[in-house]
Amino acid sequence: MNKRLMGMVVLGVSWICSFGFGANERLRITAEQPDFSDAVVEGSNLSISEEYLLQRSDDLMSGHWQNVWSPVSSVTNAHWRVAPDRAMSFYRLVPNMVPAKNHPWSAETINDDWFYLASDTETLPTLGDAAYSPITLPHTWNANDTLVVGNYRRASSWYRKNLEVTPEMLDQRVYLRFGAAGQRAKVFVNGLGQSVLYHNGGYSAFVCELTGRLSEGSNRIDVWVDNTRVPGIIPQSGDFNFYGGLYRSVQLIVAPEISISRNYRGGPGVRVWSEAVSEDSSDLQVRVRLDNGSTVSAALTVAARLLDSAGRVVSSGTNAVTIAGNAGQSVDVDMPDVEQPGLWSPEHPELYTLVVTLLQDGLILDSSSVKHGFRWFEFTARKGFFLNGRSYKLHGANRHQDKRGVGNALDLQQHYEDLMHMKEAGCNWVRLAHYQQDDYVLQLCDELGLLVWEEIPYVNEGDVASIQPAMESMMREMIEQHFNHPSVVVWGIGNEVMSLQTPTEDYDAITGLVSDMDALVHAEDPIRKSAFVSGDLNLSSRQGIVTLVDVFGYNLYRGWYANEYTSLTTRLNELHAMKPDTPLVLTEFGAGSDLTIHSDLPVMQDFSIEYQNDFLESHLQQLKAPALNWLCGSTWWAFYDFGSSYRGDSIPRVNQKGVMTFDRRETKDAFYLMKSYWSDEPVVHIESETWSNRAGLAEKSVRIFSNMDMVELFLNGVSQGVQSSGFIWPVELVAGDNALEAIGTTGLIEKRHAVTVEYTPTYLASATAEESGNLAGNAVDGDPSTRWAAQGDQSLTIDLLETRSVSGLEISFYNGSSRNYYLEILGSSDGSNWTSLFDGASSGVNIETFSFGVPRSLRYIRIDGAGSSVSDWNSYYETTPLLAP
Repeated sequence: MNKRLMGMVVLGVSWICSFGFGANERLRITAEQPDFSDAVVEGSNLSISEEYLLQRSDDLMSGHWQNVWSPVSSVTNAHWRVAPDRAMSFYRLVPNMVPAKNHPWSAETINDDWFYLASDTETLPTLGDAAYSPITLPHTWNANDTLVVGNYRRASSWYRKNLEVTPEMLDQRVYLRFGAAGQRAKVFVNGLGQSVLYHNGGYSAFVCELTGRLSEGSNRIDVWVDNTRVPGIIPQSGDFNFYGGLYRSVQLIVAPEISISRNYRGGPGVRVWSEAVSEDSSDLQVRVRLDNGSTVSAALTVAARLLDSAGRVVSSGTNAVTIAGNAGQSVDVDMPDVEQPGLWSPEHPELYTLVVTLLQDGLILDSSSVKHGFRWFEFTARKGFFLNGRSYKLHGANRHQDKRGVGNALDLQQHYEDLMHMKEAGCNWVRLAHYQQDDYVLQLCDELGLLVWEEIPYVNEGDVASIQPAMESMMREMIEQHFNHPSVVVWGIGNEVMSLQTPTEDYDAITGLVSDMDALVHAEDPIRKSAFVSGDLNLSSRQGIVTLVDVFGYNLYRGWYANEYTSLTTRLNELHAMKPDTPLVLTEFGAGSDLTIHSDLPVMQDFSIEYQNDFLESHLQQLKAPALNWLCGSTWWAFYDFGSSYRGDSIPRVNQKGVMTFDRRETKDAFYLMKSYWSDEPVVHIESETWSNRAGLAEKSVRIFSNMDMVELFLNGVSQGVQSSGFIWPVELVAGDNALEAIGTTGLIEKRHAVTVEYTPTYLASATAEESGNLAGNAVDGDPSTRWAAQGDQSLTIDLLETRSVSGLEISFYNGSSRNYYLEILGSSDGSNWTSLFDGASSGVNIETFSFGVPRSLRYIRIDGAGSSVSDWNSYYETTPLLAP
């Protein structure tokens, strides 16, 4: 595309077939066409330069545009998927400008030309560069093994960088700032056997000063990184992967001898905050950390200016100070109040820029700039959360920092896309679980408008005496590095510590630790709140842990691990009544799902898309009801599926509770359900669009997720009626293709969603034996009140009528909760050659899903039954093959 194009190209869709694109269909350019040589639209893919972003809108007049993400980030001429249900949409191209990463001072990112050696030793290697693998940062050695084995590589490795040093650099101070190293690191310079720096902790940044250790020309930097589990470092365990590597950027920083600090706890050297904020005025507190690297004292002047978004100075001040040689010192700058400040909020993330200048004898030595936002907030126990003096319900999700095939080594584009997805879903806050995340993530939260709960990785377990020093260090680093971000409102101390859930340890030690950490948080930060999180138990209240922090979080998986999801309100009110003076947050709630698993009768832990939808919708309805108005907020667990190597769910080694898949390529129904509750953007989405092959009874229910005033559903062009709430229609499918289209309207705004469902009226079933009245066909008739039954070793065979891709089999057992059925499930494409897909016993539940691991091409499924733990009878109400998309 012509790079001189600065405007937007608007594209309309040439409508050829009812659903999707025809074989020769093209997107039609409706605006003036520039040089469009590398943007060819054909079929369902748009080939487009990486410099441009495709956005979609269903109504040009609405002003709502959504990003349409490429399957592969940062690839020239990537193919951008235009989904069939978007066929009536408008599209536009805009320059793909991912926000640049802000730095408080000049810094050069040096991510290229690194070398990697997987050597599990702490001894500095003497091998030449040729023995290493060339890599680019960010990098983790666990990007793929965590997807294959539970016991992934937790060991040490070595990184090397040949750093070119100029004579000008030798006259200044030189630093390397590492964004993070999982989980411990040592830095060596020019082959010397003693490390320059050791850092404990896998999630905070750290700075290594190289001044006095470099020479002109090439200098060798070696970094030892280790993710072995060792005492004294957290996390010790958790439901997520502990990736090893230099998985964030490394920056080269050159500074004058006397400067604003570059290495104080890895932070920017400048703090800015406001403690008394209102719509009329606000105070402005500025603290600058100075670093004198010379041997003599220096008389200095620190000057600060606050600029609004238009570049106007709204407050300024100076302070004269003398700092001793080879010393560091913090200096406060007295700043006038700011009148009528623009307030920061998720809806209007107003940001100011603080510019700090360091002078000596009137000459500028150094300068720095950081962002600032004016806002005030309050967590209350009885009225919920308040932002800028107004009641404000927090709703968002938890975010892990990994992605399939990438591990935790995400680049800026991937971080940006993650948060844009969350904003699109209507989130107004995010819990960064369970550790400090990249500086860039916090910057984006400031700019996009996402309130933040950030925490240190005290998860599950840890001997208090050995881990407390590391916890204190991690907390100080996190606060120092992310103090200036107005998005941050909570510093988290810990999450679901096992000893608070199972009474096996001394509670006094935990209580003392939490109390000490709470005091540390408030000593380091005068405005944010401290927090701690427990599971679905009462011990934290009984032991008084709840009252030790400002805000307490509960992780309640009602309806997933136990209980019914309808019990959420009752349980939250029980917890609130135990300690009514502590503000509470529902920090986690979620249910797993798999795009290949669907069910007309979803049940807990079947991993069906439909159960996740039922679970989420019930929670969303309860959370917005007046009975929980006192609750400060909630965060879904988690926005994306994420890596957890020990898990054996329907997708092994993945926690599947996300509303988007681990690779971000697929959006689950729950995304649109969430958006319909939390976003002002019009939403119309037909449930289970990935369930494109249906069977059983022709009578089905079609549910639509929408926040529009009226929705009309069409089946094969015939209206099924208009609804203004509920949005569930009974329909009767016909054999073959069924075209479903939903049209939502609010005023003049119209939004559509269309899917096509192929329906097979029923499957055929036969059995080696059947009890009178309980025939084989009952197991595939779609009627949950009829069943097949036979005594002894018998087989039930299901004929799918044609070869289909099948990912599993759901069986509804007769009295399944009171007995275990012994069975083997086999599959065949020809009825002669059979493959065993499951061999064992049911799990004592009424309805159970048996996943085949990967989709299989089958026409026949056979169940060889050998009775149950109660009798030698086999009896199934329904057997439902799970067809892969």
